[in-house]
Amino acid sequence: MSRARNPLRQRNAVIDFGHSIVQAVFNRLLHARDSRFVAEAMQDVVTALQRAEQAGVEMPLQLQIDGLRMCHDGRALDGPSLQARSLLERCAEREIATLSFGNQLTAAELNRVFDLLLLPENVEALTRGHREATMCAFGIRNVRVSLRNPGDPDNRRQQLGPDGRAIRNYQQLADALQENHRLAHRDQELAFDAASTAVESTLQELDEPSMLLSLSMQDDVDRFTVGHSVRVALLALQVARGLGASRDQLVRVGSAALMHDIGKSKVPQEVLFKQGRLTKEEWHWMAQHPRLGAQLLIEQHEHVDPRTVGAAFCHHMSPNGRGYPDAMMPMQPSATSCLIRVCDVFEALTAVRPYKRAMAPIEAFAVMLRNADDFDARWLNSFVKTLGLFPNGTRVELADGSDGVVVAQGEQLTTPTVRLLTAAGGEELPADHPETVVIGEPFEGRVPRIASVKTQDRELAVPEFDPRDPATHGPTAHDACLGSHHPDHDHAH
Repeated sequence: MSRARNPLRQRNAVIDFGHSIVQAVFNRLLHARDSRFVAEAMQDVVTALQRAEQAGVEMPLQLQIDGLRMCHDGRALDGPSLQARSLLERCAEREIATLSFGNQLTAAELNRVFDLLLLPENVEALTRGHREATMCAFGIRNVRVSLRNPGDPDNRRQQLGPDGRAIRNYQQLADALQENHRLAHRDQELAFDAASTAVESTLQELDEPSMLLSLSMQDDVDRFTVGHSVRVALLALQVARGLGASRDQLVRVGSAALMHDIGKSKVPQEVLFKQGRLTKEEWHWMAQHPRLGAQLLIEQHEHVDPRTVGAAFCHHMSPNGRGYPDAMMPMQPSATSCLIRVCDVFEALTAVRPYKRAMAPIEAFAVMLRNADDFDARWLNSFVKTLGLFPNGTRVELADGSDGVVVAQGEQLTTPTVRLLTAAGGEELPADHPETVVIGEPFEGRVPRIASVKTQDRELAVPEFDPRDPATHGPTAHDACLGSHHPDHDHAH
């Protein structure tokens, strides 16, 4: 298939390659250089590169690097970049502008490339005076590096867009959580200050987290456990802020949400990242992560906020007694745990995963409302009211055929503000055309109405969707967190 006829396929292949690079960095920093987890991650990158070539992506595949993003062919790869802070910082230290990957790349060669990119003793190895000799000495033939200086014709450094602050804050949250997962995996003291500082920085710089939530609504956003926790934290912050929580309360809620899945650092990686259905023994390990997380937090020498411990233990519990783990005595989850429970299920339902497509938010709300007994009613209602039926960042098509993205919520759940991307019928917007419309308010002789919600792979007609219809396809709220990981279920997070 020709490149011109398959731009979406090529774009998705490049995004997958970017994700594989980020996951390989995470594994290389977490495990020993020659561990099988590192070897598998390196091979995943090679396989993703081969898929990109098969999709028609020009080889060598070139990634441009700036302080916040990876880019390809001048377009930002924001999804992979959200988890790429460790790689981006190391590239910045080495003044790297581009990384080019040839189609003959092997897993062993890529591992040697990471020796140069990730190890502190090799910071000076790729300077202009040493680069060629270093690459030769390390046997690197299928990866090329260009540097950030005027003499380098391959320098295509991107200018930061208007969401640069959002990307920086998302990366800070993800990096703090990645570091804590690494520390927990190695049985070292956790760095709680890094988590609370990242949350506080987010609140100070952006005032509120909806900008980051909009960013995280992208279809190509990261597929990793760490990314799930970041998005749960952003959701919890948005709801708590909408209810008037103080800055100190927001930091505590955000930190508890960010760390709620820390117990997964103690689950064997072959279980945690298994793509298929788990055996009963493997599921037993997975189901232990709330208990493991709470135990890990309690055993820290530093005092841990009880709400953080409670969130780790209770985020899979519901008021009606369903969920896990089984408590030794009756217990009532805290308000923080109840909020994080709601956010956890919503994120699981709406996230892209290799084994499932993402639900649109309105579908996820329907699933959760059909299973309302699985949640604290006050927090579920507050969650839906705060996010709206069409959360910020949702791609929509209006009844007149114009495309847009939701940028703000209205007084009612069904009246958000939409920033227009095209005019009626998909035509280009005239220069004098208003940039935004409010759904339900008269505009140019008609009342704008959302006709459908768009995701990467489908379009959901809103008028045909009845949240009360029990026949609507999809898992229950409880299934969303049990997972296709579970031996008896077909959906997971």
